Amino acid sequence: MSLESKTLTIKDFTFGDGTPRICIPLIGRTGEEIFAMAKIIRMEIDRLDALYSDRPDLRIAVIEWRADYYTNIAETTNVFNILRHLRALFSDRLVLFTFRSEEQGGEIRNDRVHMGMEDIMRNVVSSRMVDMVDVEAVVGNYNIARATTRLHEGGVKVVLSYHDFENTPHDAEIEEKLRQMDILGGDILKMAMMPKNQFDTRRIMEMNQRMVIERTKPVALIAMGAHGIPSRTHGKESGAALTFATVAGASSAPGQIEAKDLIAIMAKQ
Repeated sequence: MSLESKTLTIKDFTFGDGTPRICIPLIGRTGEEIFAMAKIIRMEIDRLDALYSDRPDLRIAVIEWRADYYTNIAETTNVFNILRHLRALFSDRLVLFTFRSEEQGGEIRNDRVHMGMEDIMRNVVSSRMVDMVDVEAVVGNYNIARATTRLHEGGVKVVLSYHDFENTPHDAEIEEKLRQMDILGGDILKMAMMPKNQFDTRRIMEMNQRMVIERTKPVALIAMGAHGIPSRTHGKESGAALTFATVAGASSAPGQIEAKDLIAIMAKQ
């Protein structure tokens, strides 16, 4: 199978071509906090673009709005207003919409995620202002398949994600989870796991290498926490399609480092 058939290109960015695309989470409780943080991220993007003007592969590619932090997520008008703002401010980047449950490390109670998911997804798709949506691989196969189908019909790509904040599953378990996520319609298959030591991290990175060969879609296997930092900084080695970094310390998962530090490390590889 050719490399090209295993990649996903959205606008100017290709996932799964051996270069990890950098994603920055955007977190805020209110519209004012979100707009202020978005402005800080935009300034840092412009500064880093200028600093590494000869390295387009190091550009921050994705802005992930963590909508589960936003207190007025049920208010469609407010959500549209924020999405409009983000789309205008990050017109040259990709916007990823994420609505994370408590079970998966987010802010929304699990029952609310399952109850409100459909309406929120419908509104986000109809806005035509996002490029990608995160769908959690824990909401049941029927719900996942419905969500991915609706998103694809709306021209939106799916990051199908799974988080384990306690352990690193066995290789066979990771492989089976990725197989299911592939079947259920994920365009990028993302799993973040908690290593107990450096050996778990090495195993996760080696598994990503294998999955690049065996799977037909971009895969991002991430080791969280302090032990897992090499999986974030050395995605070229593992073939991970995505890596997450912070701006101004606004992290969305354990082990994320500042974008400027991540890019400085990647620039030397």
